[in-house]
Amino acid sequence: MARLLLKTGIWAAALLLLAGCAAGYSSLMRAPLKRLERRDYEGALARLEKPEGKTNKLLYRLERGLIFHYQGQYQTSNQEFEKAEKLIDELYTRSVSRELASLVTNDAIIPYTGEEFECSFIHYYRALNYAYLGAPEDALVECRKANLKLADYAQAVDYKLSYKNDAFIQYMTGIFYEAQGEWNDAYISYKDAARGYQAYQQAFGLQLPPTLPADLARMAQRLGFADERAEYLQRYALDPQDLAPVGGGQVVVFVEQGFVARKRQHEIQVPLLDDDDTREIWNLSDQMCYRYYHPNPFYAKVEYWLRVALPVYQALPSQIRGVRLSGAGQSARGVLVEDLDAIAFKTLGEKENSILAKTLARALAKYLITKKVEKENEALGALFNWIGFSTEAADTRSWLSLPSRVELARFSLPPGTVDLTLELLDGRDQTIETQVFPGVQVAAGKTLFLNYRSFR
Repeated sequence: MARLLLKTGIWAAALLLLAGCAAGYSSLMRAPLKRLERRDYEGALARLEKPEGKTNKLLYRLERGLIFHYQGQYQTSNQEFEKAEKLIDELYTRSVSRELASLVTNDAIIPYTGEEFECSFIHYYRALNYAYLGAPEDALVECRKANLKLADYAQAVDYKLSYKNDAFIQYMTGIFYEAQGEWNDAYISYKDAARGYQAYQQAFGLQLPPTLPADLARMAQRLGFADERAEYLQRYALDPQDLAPVGGGQVVVFVEQGFVARKRQHEIQVPLLDDDDTREIWNLSDQMCYRYYHPNPFYAKVEYWLRVALPVYQALPSQIRGVRLSGAGQSARGVLVEDLDAIAFKTLGEKENSILAKTLARALAKYLITKKVEKENEALGALFNWIGFSTEAADTRSWLSLPSRVELARFSLPPGTVDLTLELLDGRDQTIETQVFPGVQVAAGKTLFLNYRSFR
């Protein structure tokens, strides 16, 4: 008996260690994020803890890729993102042993595969990296990879997600295609972006950027699609003069703001009734899901209250409410093109029922095992009960260094060297942060891509 308790205790300790390492990812990232917020990129990289196994390996690559990007190490950043992409592909074939272990511990011990919007943003940063490296063709490769990934999401059937077409990523790829004279690809991306923003408005409350209609009409005009050009002019009340070719070069600045919402653990209790049929755990977990969403204060006899933990997002509000770009006598206000917070909240909400059903099934299995063991040995039953309670934790992992929102500011300037000033504004339209891009080279017929991250 003592030997059995010892073996069970060792097994429990191993499970607790494995679950704790995964579930505590946010705590591990606290120091690196503080360094990142102060733009101490070397310090942030030094404080990233390299995981031993694959549980948090994807997150390690994503965080490093983004920090290297802001540090200006664009080649190294792309190498990290490339490793992340390969790992995502590998993780589609999941470890059976980890899956089985998650059924008695929690989902946080399964290798993290990334939220859909996180995987899409790899291509945004890789395209920018190539733009900074002076490799526009490689940037277009990333754009095409992004388009293919979004097409895959549109066909996915695992969840009925609102996030199927990332409107911003489509818009970004359109701008990159247009910059390289790929008119047809640009037009397709702009149309996909317009459809995406229509879905965004309903799902996430984000309006169509006011710059996109003119982009659509301009591409239709370049391609000789007279009927579609006329349709856009009428639908969006555009002035034909807005489509006239502009001399000089174009400056495009993506302004990333704040930190994306973070997952935290939310604990709930769901009643197990004395007349519940525990022989079919998954059927019972579905019933208990309904019970959670439709609580009844007048339950029959409650046998046990199952305690389970779910992930929920908590926003980290940004102080930034607007963006202004100026230079060489020109000025342009930024337009909001992506709200990652809204996407994160909505998509997790759409996955909640599936997460809850699995979590309840796991809690039921733990409870039933404990009851069976208790009949054989009370001390061992108490140990199993402690194991079940101690290993119950929500999977709160996410790509923590991502921004919460992205705004786009752009205008055309005459060829030459110019100092650009980017102002980040608060709710009263007062400047609270300024970034100067000195000595920017504007070339005729070329598009210059820049990005800036505010951590406010």
